[in-house]
Amino acid sequence: MDRADSVVAAVALGAMGLGIVAPLRAEARDIAVSPTQIERMEIQIVSAQPTDEKIIALLPGTVVPALNARIVAAAPFGGTVTQIQVLPGERVSKGQDLAMVSSRELLEAASSLAQAEAELQAAEAVARRRRDLAEKNIQSPTMAEEAEAQVAKIKAVIDQHRRTLVIGGISTTSAGRYTIKAPEAGRVVEASVMPGDKIEAMSPAVTIDTSDELWIEAQLPAHLVSRIMPGDRIRVMDGPEGKVVSVGGSLDKLTRSAKLIASVPVASGLLPGQMVTLSVVQKAVVGARSVPAGALARIDGVEGVFVRNETGFTLTPVEVAGRSPQAATVFGNLPEGATVAATGLPQLEQMLGAE
Repeated sequence: MDRADSVVAAVALGAMGLGIVAPLRAEARDIAVSPTQIERMEIQIVSAQPTDEKIIALLPGTVVPALNARIVAAAPFGGTVTQIQVLPGERVSKGQDLAMVSSRELLEAASSLAQAEAELQAAEAVARRRRDLAEKNIQSPTMAEEAEAQVAKIKAVIDQHRRTLVIGGISTTSAGRYTIKAPEAGRVVEASVMPGDKIEAMSPAVTIDTSDELWIEAQLPAHLVSRIMPGDRIRVMDGPEGKVVSVGGSLDKLTRSAKLIASVPVASGLLPGQMVTLSVVQKAVVGARSVPAGALARIDGVEGVFVRNETGFTLTPVEVAGRSPQAATVFGNLPEGATVAATGLPQLEQMLGAE
């Protein structure tokens, strides 16, 4: 193929929506290599397989639990932890006892409730007496209304105290002690406190995952943010496949990258905190070929592959649509059933330069 044919091929590929912005600037070049030389140089020849997918990004990531499935059982009152009743990894049901806390704050809250209830009785008695006097025109109705307003105020205070005493679904087992219960069924991830530890009001005591779903967080370079969309497939190296859940719309000021979150199946064999490498996979257009990553040669700034012919090899320029450590997706003027050199490229490049 001469230079003009190369330019026409590149323009045609661009018209097919391949995203090629520059023509193939190199020409195909032949090298005469005998079968004996191929054997001596240990050149492996593999088929350029048609493919319907391309890998557009290879990213390091961290496995994390699904954030919308993680909940915390908090201590509504500060105090001292006296007992932990669950262990990390243990399955718990909703309402199951998690930890016991001895708390002076609980005593004070209970005392405030009792005091408010006593004040309510006195306020109700005053309100009834003033209402009776007002109805007999002995006292101003305004004073009766003020007394009734005081009753409503105390009732609101009592209601607040009662809600405080049951916040988080705790149960009071004895004076000054309460039990933190599981807000939902799930698996215990972490117990943040141990027996004897001090715990502040509303501090987390036990963390629970309500689902076994896992996510993978990765940093996405700025030039790929617009090319990857939720729903795109991902493939974990030596692991399962999943899909992109979200792509951040802004760049981190330190890393200059956006956050990508992908989900993987429940029975993936991955663990939270595990470091993985994932590839983002998209659909390739008709005509794409998959070749080993080692089959790509970059000569004079242009990438190409050595295609086997009757007398040796033809260095054929290609456009790379995506790549991974194992394979690359390429477009180019490759013949049907083409085979390419997967190893021995340095020797072939030397032979090419010698001609």
